[in-house]
Amino acid sequence: MRPIPRRLLIHSVTYFARASVDEYNNPTYATAVPVSFVRLEPVKMTALRALGELKDDKFTLYYDCANSEPTGIAFKELDKITYNGADYIIRSISDFSPHHLEMVLK
Repeated sequence: MRPIPRRLLIHSVTYFARASVDEYNNPTYATAVPVSFVRLEPVKMTALRALGELKDDKFTLYYDCANSEPTGIAFKELDKITYNGADYIIRSISDFSPHHLEMVLK
């Protein structure tokens, strides 16, 4: 498979790995890592799950394993992404190795 062309990877975000939780059960995050050459696509609609909870996702983040920088980031669910001054939490990660990662942000 070919990598996602760099001309399509037009966004930059800041990634914060979840470090722990404080005494009030609020998450704390490690230092900021700027990530460039990614793509964010807005989620077009919300969906109702079988259990009756509303899935209200905001973006799908595409991280290319060849063209996105820095390489080798170990993204995990519940980590934080900052884009245009707003914070988003990684809800799920789909790994299409060795090509790319797709992360759903809420």
